[in-house]
Amino acid sequence: MLRKIILAALFACTVGTIEAQKLNYFVEFSHFLDNREYSGNGDKYALSQTMLGARLNTMLGAKIDSAQGIMAGVNYLYEYGDKIDGNTPTINLFYHYQKDGLTGLLGSFPRRGLLDYPLALLCDSLDNYRPDIQGAYLETRGKWGYENFWCDWTGRQRTDVKESFLAGFSGRINLSSLLFFDHYFYMYHRALYAGHLEDDHIRDNGAFALLFGADFTRKTKLKELSFKLGTLGCYDRDRPDPSLHFLAGAFAQAHIYSKRFGIDASYYRGGKLRIVNGDGLYRSGDYGRVDFAFIPVENKYVSSRAAICFHITEGSLVNSQQLSLILKLGAFCKTYHDNLSK
Repeated sequence: MLRKIILAALFACTVGTIEAQKLNYFVEFSHFLDNREYSGNGDKYALSQTMLGARLNTMLGAKIDSAQGIMAGVNYLYEYGDKIDGNTPTINLFYHYQKDGLTGLLGSFPRRGLLDYPLALLCDSLDNYRPDIQGAYLETRGKWGYENFWCDWTGRQRTDVKESFLAGFSGRINLSSLLFFDHYFYMYHRALYAGHLEDDHIRDNGAFALLFGADFTRKTKLKELSFKLGTLGCYDRDRPDPSLHFLAGAFAQAHIYSKRFGIDASYYRGGKLRIVNGDGLYRSGDYGRVDFAFIPVENKYVSSRAAICFHITEGSLVNSQQLSLILKLGAFCKTYHDNLSK
């Protein structure tokens, strides 16, 4: 009898606590198609393949007060034609804080909308197959621009798993109403298996981008008109080899969008980049890309993009086709949505 009374009291306290707080929810459905036809020189650096699937990200949480709260949920990917358990669901479980231009996230939380790295550093397929940052994210933002710091823990050392993590920072400094300076850096560290196998190696890999840009969008009737110019680079070391390989080159990028149509263009020339989490085509050292994009639907809840992408590597022209649709309902952190368009 006493046990039932205690359980009833605990249940009443829990329900009362939940009802006293404001419940938050977030639901995101995303569909992706990325068909890569990289025959010729392209398939020397990246795999020709078709990625096709849908992801459902659902979360429920409570606001502790006006600045902070907690969220929990499941992020599930189903690749068409695969078994229903072909991909292990990702767990969302995190604390969030936001006040006076400062945003903090701690736990396992969605990556989309937080990091806006060039594809050479973080490839676009990460959002499809590793959608969460599992660690911490801190951002400060003001009229001067923004800066963020993050750490993504990707493996605890075991006999069959290597300890590994990514950590970095990125940001934008506004130089004037038109000009800005974007900077990106991250390091990837992969340690040894537990037990230190004889042929095991430690890998240190890092990447950076320093880009000056101009945004003329406000001066036109276009949805976006911006340009960037600067350098991309990386370092790579496979210990115990003492050699540290440093590679870099020049990079240019342009985004030109009307309401429904747009062009994304980029070109890299320099060292043959070795970036673990980056687009493999940059390993050629001479890579240009032009996307001709169409925006079928874009409103408060839905964003979509269809594109035919042309890639030039070592004089060889290859192509890919992309189609994405993202539907979002609810919110848990204002900056999460604001950063989608930064």
